[in-house]
Amino acid sequence: MISLDTTTALSLLLSLLVFAAVVVAVFAINRFVEQRKQQSRFKDLVGSAPVASLPQVQAPKASRWMDSLYKLSLPSEGWAESTLRLKFLRAGFRQNEAPRIYYAVKSILVLVVPLLVSVLLILLKPEMPTSKMALYVVLTATLGYYGPDLFLHWRTQSRRDTMQRGLPDLVDLLVVALESGMGLDAAITRVSKELARSHPLLAEEFYLAGLEVRAGAGRMVALKNLALRMNLDDLNGLVTMLNQSERFGTSLGESLRVQSDVMRVKRGQRAEEIAAKIPVKMLFPLIFCIFPAIMVVLIGPGWMQISAAFGFK
Repeated sequence: MISLDTTTALSLLLSLLVFAAVVVAVFAINRFVEQRKQQSRFKDLVGSAPVASLPQVQAPKASRWMDSLYKLSLPSEGWAESTLRLKFLRAGFRQNEAPRIYYAVKSILVLVVPLLVSVLLILLKPEMPTSKMALYVVLTATLGYYGPDLFLHWRTQSRRDTMQRGLPDLVDLLVVALESGMGLDAAITRVSKELARSHPLLAEEFYLAGLEVRAGAGRMVALKNLALRMNLDDLNGLVTMLNQSERFGTSLGESLRVQSDVMRVKRGQRAEEIAAKIPVKMLFPLIFCIFPAIMVVLIGPGWMQISAAFGFK
């Protein structure tokens, strides 16, 4: 057993670590609340425009200890131009503080949380073998290292699926806007505002593309950046079609109408594919959960009568 002085010292260390974790969490929540307030003020200025796509007010720099935490997990120099930065954009994290908070939390999950687990195990179960305790600590550190990456992947995939379902509706609205006499740039901005309620994520990305065009970027450059952020095969085909239509002078309305029909056919095929997988997914629950219960209900009473008749115990 550990002595009283050791227990007191470990309790004090645990309290300090918990205090540090709480301070980091409060800092992250405070940054999030401030950004929400800034977005709310922008929404009041522009009306029904998508909020998250608006320019962000530059937030104050993180403190030195926050910099030290996130630099423990931050990749090497040049990460902002790498595919890792693109992962943040595809997950919807465009704030300047997002990488700092992400890697600071990752550092805490890898370093602080396993240390807290080890201290708690020492205090609560001092008789536990050292090898088993080390295994728990390593598992906790592993979950802390891969957990944020799994969350980032899940959020990216969820956004892709949500935007994929609304893309045919957006193309239909683009056709209506173009046939009413609007230019493509004005149509993109108008359609993004109209879709802010039904498909907010999709409207946000297209509104951001419209802002790039108005800021001076070329139309094709803005659309290629849009396709890069959304990472959808249908959108890549749409951008290629718009590029070819602008280059060869074909009708944008007709091209978009054909593209919309193709997207709707693909959406129906994806729905049929999901429906075709349902019997296979239901097979294992039926075999291991439902069929045994049915067999017990059907055979149980008869087996009890047969056992009584033959004198089985």
